[in-house]
Amino acid sequence: METLQSLSAPSENTKWQAAQPIDRRYLIAEAATELIAQEGMRALTHRAVDTRLGLPAGSSSYYFRTRDELLAAILAHLHAHSPRRMEARELPVPLGCHGTDLEAMAALIAEHLENLITTRPHHIKARYALALELSGREEFADSVSDVLVSRSQTVELFRTLGSSDPQTLAAGFIALLEGLTFRSLVDHGAGALVPGQRRAEVFHEAIASYLLGVAESDLPA
Repeated sequence: METLQSLSAPSENTKWQAAQPIDRRYLIAEAATELIAQEGMRALTHRAVDTRLGLPAGSSSYYFRTRDELLAAILAHLHAHSPRRMEARELPVPLGCHGTDLEAMAALIAEHLENLITTRPHHIKARYALALELSGREEFADSVSDVLVSRSQTVELFRTLGSSDPQTLAAGFIALLEGLTFRSLVDHGAGALVPGQRRAEVFHEAIASYLLGVAESDLPA
């Protein structure tokens, strides 16, 4: 059975000492995410993660030997706290334009984005930094794209709605959500494109407009 003695030196971090191995991986991934969000990709090293957690040098590399293993762990961590949470809510399908409350669906998705921005803004910032860093890495492509919302679930949504081209509509929809989220993070003050106090309302209006527009032009009557 693994013990703290299997690391390079004992840690004074009581939270770490009390954690099970799977929880230690969570602590490492979360600390790495915070590091990227606050200081950028260049700041991400095993030593920096160890320092952030108050651990002896070599602690995080015991669990994730290489930088790529650490990056994969961060992406898995981000994915576990974004698309999966939304999938568990069960969007109101099946439908076929009749019997589907697209306004309610828009409200549900808007609530998901608002919750993510409010509770985990550092996850979104880290995701954008990772997307730029890993844009040419094919092995990370799907993991990066699925962090905000699930691409496969979005395609399935439009397929279930009866769209003739669910892939294209899903791509446009994801781009809309990405844009709303990005502007919410970078815009501040009175001139913000998505004012903080109206953010959920703006999200709902934009998402509903897209879905209703699709229903009018592409979905079966």
